[in-house]
Amino acid sequence: MELIKKKSILIIAPSLIAESLSLKLTSLDNNLNITLDSSSKNLNPDLIIWNILNYQSEDLIRLELLKLKERWDESNILVIFSGELLNKTKVTPSLNSEGLLLNPSVDKVLESINIISEGGRVFDLENNPSVVVKKEKELTFNQKLLSSGLKQIDNEINYIFKYVNSDSTPEFYKFILKGRLRELITAKSFLIFLWGNSLDLYSEAIYTENKINIENKNTNTIFIKDKNTLEIWDLILDRLSKRYASTNFDVEFNNSSIILSGIKKEFISRLICTMLDELDNLIKNIKENYKEKDYKEDFNSLIEELKLNTISNITESYFRVKKNGESISINEYIYKEVTCNEKDRESHESIMFIDPIIKNEPIDFDGKLLPLYETESFIVLENIISNWIIRNCNLLASEVFNICSSWPELRTILINPQLQSTRSFERFRNNINNYNRWHENIYMPIYLYESKREYIDIIDSKFTRYYKNENREKELENLEWFQKQVTLLVEIRDAIAPQLEIAVKYIGNLFVNFLTKVVGKAIGLVGKGILQGLGRSSTK
Repeated sequence: MELIKKKSILIIAPSLIAESLSLKLTSLDNNLNITLDSSSKNLNPDLIIWNILNYQSEDLIRLELLKLKERWDESNILVIFSGELLNKTKVTPSLNSEGLLLNPSVDKVLESINIISEGGRVFDLENNPSVVVKKEKELTFNQKLLSSGLKQIDNEINYIFKYVNSDSTPEFYKFILKGRLRELITAKSFLIFLWGNSLDLYSEAIYTENKINIENKNTNTIFIKDKNTLEIWDLILDRLSKRYASTNFDVEFNNSSIILSGIKKEFISRLICTMLDELDNLIKNIKENYKEKDYKEDFNSLIEELKLNTISNITESYFRVKKNGESISINEYIYKEVTCNEKDRESHESIMFIDPIIKNEPIDFDGKLLPLYETESFIVLENIISNWIIRNCNLLASEVFNICSSWPELRTILINPQLQSTRSFERFRNNINNYNRWHENIYMPIYLYESKREYIDIIDSKFTRYYKNENREKELENLEWFQKQVTLLVEIRDAIAPQLEIAVKYIGNLFVNFLTKVVGKAIGLVGKGILQGLGRSSTK
């Protein structure tokens, strides 16, 4: 009599991969009941491992995943991308499954099985470096025809798939659309069955000893055990703290529009990590001490205190510098002098990500409620927090520069050596102020109107700005008068552009007609007259 129920696992993969993976998993854990045949009618696995090789269409994978969930609605699904990627630009699909791994080792697969079986989540955030890039071969004419047919089917599948996933689509129409989807999937499967070998899409592969036993040091695998938002916050805190820690932190002075880049890199790291710790303390404090009353009444003062604590710990507590002949503690002086009321509109409201963590709720992002334990929402939350931290540290850096402007001795300690001379220091501040005014009055209203948000991150040791599409209608309504005029000008330009294009085209056509039919004919008549005159003169 077995005291522990064996985990029932179905592996969907090319035969050699399935057999190899099954053998290695059972050799590591005897408590696994692995099946390779998915055609059994009575099969009801606890977990489905779906291995994907060289995927072509992200939407097609989502559709196949939907089919698996319809057939085994009570089973968890672990998706594994293994083998070779078709090109460097292809990114990992964001799938709604309990697990997603990239070219994992068997040990990681086994660990993922145990975590998912206990109700957790596992996913990789970036491409595994051990995945080899495969060069695409030139397609023959027959292959191009087949590929074109498959793409047409994919386009129709993707179009129908949007309506199937929409809440506004009636159930009756969803039933009809799912029938159409099955027809398209069957048609595609039949095409691949007949001609798929010519495309070399589904070549057999096997886990070799070298690949399966490779030491996987990839730290981008996220293991979520109980789906608690505090656990997810701890994971994000740990990832960001390691990323910006002084031992791993390296940033070049490259951006004259971000004032934070003008501080020495060890103090940039200290500011960011201190603010992360203060944010952690704030979340834990609210969680413990605001159980019976609403913390939102004190929230603004708590955030201001967070910023003050961050900037007043920019150096060690014992660090002192001479000012006007008197030895002064830098941290104490900064704490008394600075004000932290300024806000950066390009960062999200802090309540937007703190509230879901405290209340263990989904995050409301861009009109969607995203559970924090899913892959997409985890990445979204991490990016939002990272952007908020860097932007607020950037605001604190401006306070540091204001203090250093009247305290030259402090520049040699905190400011980048390239900016320590008075001329370089003031020129850098002026550049920052000019950029901020231009950004506040011109760029930002346009970004709001275009539903874009600017993010700041440190990529390849450089401060980098990048943009994401987000709904920002509420912020658009709160713009000042001049900023609204900028958006109005953009709107007028967009409205006039089609008419102006038509007018220019019409005037261009008139000009061409005038040149060809009037001027050209006149030149022709003049030329004809000249030739006739020459002819008469020659006959005489």
